[in-house]
Amino acid sequence: MTAAAEGPAIALDVMGGDRAPAATVEGAVRWAKATDRRAILVGDVDVMRGLLSSGGEDPSSWRLESGPTTIGMDQHPVQAVRSTRDASIRRCAELVRSGEAQALVSMGNTGATMAAGVLVVGRAAGVDRPGLAVLIPGREAPTLLIDVGANAEARPEHLRDFGLMGAVYLRQVLGTPNPRAAVLSIGEEATKGSPLTFAAAELLVASPLNFVGNVEPSGLFNNSVDLAVCDGFTGNLVLKSFEATAEFAVGELRTAIRRRPYTLPGVAFMYPAFRAVRRRTDYAQYGGTPLLGVDGVVIIGHGRSNAMAVENALHAAARAVESRLVERVSDGLTSISQ
Repeated sequence: MTAAAEGPAIALDVMGGDRAPAATVEGAVRWAKATDRRAILVGDVDVMRGLLSSGGEDPSSWRLESGPTTIGMDQHPVQAVRSTRDASIRRCAELVRSGEAQALVSMGNTGATMAAGVLVVGRAAGVDRPGLAVLIPGREAPTLLIDVGANAEARPEHLRDFGLMGAVYLRQVLGTPNPRAAVLSIGEEATKGSPLTFAAAELLVASPLNFVGNVEPSGLFNNSVDLAVCDGFTGNLVLKSFEATAEFAVGELRTAIRRRPYTLPGVAFMYPAFRAVRRRTDYAQYGGTPLLGVDGVVIIGHGRSNAMAVENALHAAARAVESRLVERVSDGLTSISQ
C-alpha cells in the first residue's frame, strides 16, 4: 500500500461492537485498501498491533491511540463516558473535539456513543437537540427516520430541526435532491395525530422543507416520503418493532422449512430472490447511522456489525465530512432561528 492519501481523519472505536476488535480492525484495513486512507485506530494498542500484523499490515504505518476500556451495555452511558477516561469511545470523541479527527465511527454502546457525541464533541452551532437518524429500507430507496433514540421527549421545534438536519444529510451525503419530509403519525390525514405532531406539522409547513404531511409507519417502506420525523421514544419503538418483526418472520420461515423438508427444492429455486431481499435490508450495506447536530461527524453502527459494515461506516463518515455536513446543518438551523 502506498502512502495514505489526503482526506478526512476518522477516529474508529476499535473496541466497540459484538465482533470487536477483529471485525473493526478488518473493516479499517478494507477501507484503507479501497481508499488509500487510514483511520485513526483507538483501543488496546497491543491488541491492535497484533491484529494488523496478522492481517499483513505494518502497524507502524497506522496511528494507534490508547483507549483499552469498553463501556458495557449494563453501564449508565452518561456516567460511564464522564468517569471512564480511557474508554475507547471517549478517546475517539476527544480526538474530534481537539480537531485531530473530523469524524468518529463506533459499533459499540449506542447510548455511550450518543453521550460522547453530545458531552465531549459538543453540539453544533444553532442546534438545541441532536437527533439520531436511521435508514429504513424501502422498495426503491431507503427512508430516513429521525429521531430514533437521542431524545425520549421532544418539542415541536425539535421535530422541525430534525427535519432540517435530516434533509441536509439526504441531500449532501445520499444525493437526494429535494427530500420529501413528513411527520410520523397514526394516519396520513392532517386531522390525525397528537398535540406534538399537530404543532410540528405547523412549523414544518412554514419551514423551507418539502413538507408533504403525515406518514404512517407502513409508508416508510413504500417510498411515499424520503424523510420522517418523530420524537426519540416513538422512533426507537418503531425501529425495534421493525427489527423484531423481521427476525420473527425469518425465524418462522426457517421453522416451517425444517418441519416440511419436502419444500427444500422449491426453497433452492427461490434462494436468489431471498438473497436479493437480504442484501437490500442488510444493515451492513449502510454501515451506520448519523448522530446529527453535534460539532463533528458521528456515525453509529449496529452492535453486530461485521467488517463490511465497518468499512461502509467509514465510507459514510468520509462522505459526511467531505460534504461539510456539520457546517451545512448549522447554517440551515441558524437561518431558521433568525
